[in-house]
Amino acid sequence: MGQITTWDEFPTVEYIPGVRRQTVSGERVMMTRIVYHDGVVVPEHHHPAEQIMLVERGRLWAKVGDEEAEVGPGSLLVVPSDCVHAFRQLGDEDVVFYESFAPIRLEYLVGFKGPDPSLEMMRKALAAGGADRTP
Repeated sequence: MGQITTWDEFPTVEYIPGVRRQTVSGERVMMTRIVYHDGVVVPEHHHPAEQIMLVERGRLWAKVGDEEAEVGPGSLLVVPSDCVHAFRQLGDEDVVFYESFAPIRLEYLVGFKGPDPSLEMMRKALAAGGADRTP
C-alpha cells in the first residue's frame, strides 16, 4: 500500500453489532470510516484519545458531554479526551461518518491483541440494557 490509497484497501471490522469500521493510521494520527446500520445504539463510553467526527450521510442523535443534538450530513462533533459520549442512529438510512483520533487508538488497528477499555464499557452497557436508557 502506498501513501495515496482508498478505503477499499482497508478491511472492514464489525466493531459491535450494527457498527462497521475501517481504520487508517499514521504514527500520531488515525482516521476511521464508520457505518451505522440496523438502528444501532452506541451507549455512553469514553477514551483517552481526542476525537473529531464528520458526518457524511444519515442522521443520528449524539451526546457529547452535556450536549445532545440530532446531527446529519456536514455536522462536526468534537469529543475531548475522556469525555463521555453516546450515539443512536435515526431512521433507516445508514449513517456514514469519519473520525480522527489523536493519539492513535492502538486497539483499532487490525491484528492488535491488547485491551479495548471503551469496547468493554459498551458491551457491559448493552448487556445491562444501557442502550435502552439513551434517548
